[in-house]
Amino acid sequence: MILVAGGTGHLGTELIPRLTARGSRVRVLTRNSERARQRLGDAPEFAVGDVRNPQSLDEAMHGVDAVASAVTGFGPGGPGPRAVDFEGNVNLLRAAEAAGVRRFVLLSMHDARASHPMELARMKRAAEDALRASRLDWTIVRPTPFMELWAGIVGDPIVKKGKTTVFGRGDNPVNFSCERDVASFVELALLDPSLGGAVLDIGGPDNLSFNQLVQQIELASGRKATVRHVPVPVMRLSRQVVRVFKPDVAGMIQAGIALDTIDMRFDATELHRQFPHVELTGVAEVIGSRFNGMRTPRLPA
Repeated sequence: MILVAGGTGHLGTELIPRLTARGSRVRVLTRNSERARQRLGDAPEFAVGDVRNPQSLDEAMHGVDAVASAVTGFGPGGPGPRAVDFEGNVNLLRAAEAAGVRRFVLLSMHDARASHPMELARMKRAAEDALRASRLDWTIVRPTPFMELWAGIVGDPIVKKGKTTVFGRGDNPVNFSCERDVASFVELALLDPSLGGAVLDIGGPDNLSFNQLVQQIELASGRKATVRHVPVPVMRLSRQVVRVFKPDVAGMIQAGIALDTIDMRFDATELHRQFPHVELTGVAEVIGSRFNGMRTPRLPA
């Protein structure tokens, strides 16, 4: 039995169908089983629980051989990375240890480190360190930002309104990973004993700036976009203003700053050498599948 925490998110909705299709028994940890069933269907089992509440995890662990954790508190209205990405994952791995679970696969993020400017990356690294210190047979998967997520954030407003927003100058190269590629590596980590104790840095074949991302979406959708750039100094000031009252928004602003100011590139050469059977998906393919069917008459330049 494989327990997936965070199963209704970006990774889970790719991972769970892969696991059930190969005959693996899957249980999804969720705070709302009805909503999870509507999203995932009836193939997996569902266990109601919350990683922030350790007492709610014991029953979910019954009969479980492996855990995949893709939980996150990052995002609008979220409880925050400390409460979920760190403390929640610690609760989950401790419950797994107590239940005699064999494998634990943690979804972290590329460049997770204690000195990272983003709280999310710092809390992911703290969770990694806790997992390394546990008795579990572990694997850590560290993807670059999901291209489907950012293609939607940038591209959906282009299709709907002919305009979009880019954080900063938009010239910093960023590597994006495809959700289904990351799901493939998590599946491997769950099922391949040789990956025990491995840290898998995952990325896509392309490093491109947000300005280039906008251009590709314009070509695919047939829409010419008006682009509003939010300067980094404005974002830094805004973050200072809102961080006490709206820490979730402050975290998102900090992510925008990071995307425009730190090295976000990834070289997939070693990943391809180690896993030649996994074909990495390019940004153009994701954008094409998402936006080609939405083509509308091109707006005047």
